Amino acid sequence: MSPKSQILIEGTYLYYQNDVNYCQEDFKVVQIIDNPVYYIHSEISSRVDSGEFLKIMVQYAMTNHFIPFFVQIEKSIGSQYAVETFKFDQHAQELQYVFKNSQITQEFKRNHSSKHYLTAPGFATAAMFTLSRKMDPTGRSAVTVVSSQNEWTYVGPPLEKIIYAEIKNREMDDYKLNNTTLPAAHLRLYDSDSSHASSGEIPTDLYLSKHFAIPYQMVQGNSKINIKNLKKHN
Repeated sequence: MSPKSQILIEGTYLYYQNDVNYCQEDFKVVQIIDNPVYYIHSEISSRVDSGEFLKIMVQYAMTNHFIPFFVQIEKSIGSQYAVETFKFDQHAQELQYVFKNSQITQEFKRNHSSKHYLTAPGFATAAMFTLSRKMDPTGRSAVTVVSSQNEWTYVGPPLEKIIYAEIKNREMDDYKLNNTTLPAAHLRLYDSDSSHASSGEIPTDLYLSKHFAIPYQMVQGNSKINIKNLKKHN
């Protein structure tokens, strides 16, 4: 019997480059009722320069403490297909990674800390670490993220990278969605800490909702992601 679940939030993002919309993401936040587990399901679709249709399906699972323990990324375009799976065993503190395409299956294991956050291409998951990571109230917090550089072929195992996150305003700002004013937290992401920051570094600005830190918007240079609609279920 399948576990009972309920949809908590669903919505749509539009991706822009130089004010041109090139991609859409539809997402749902789902809770398993009998087991305090949360899932984010994202479907990302985009037409690339060749005219082919790129589709990315993301499944992102978290514990009731918002620690990611399972991420699956399925990609397809034309005849190409690849799937990546990250599984984090909290008891063993071990990360299992599998990459699979039509030619090979590559597996990798290593020690992993629950303080290292799994990332995914779905924008709905971009700020999940703020729900379980204690943020420095006065400056930038170092956050270790784990991601893969593999696309259609296997290049290597997952990589760890340190980013720096800063909550600009502890109080909620105002954000407008479809002419409705909503409270939002302003999060900035940097590649360097404040002591090594260069004057030319352009941060990534995110405006987060109070609903599971689902972002309303991302701005980085000429790139922007805007939420088109957001529905909260009772």
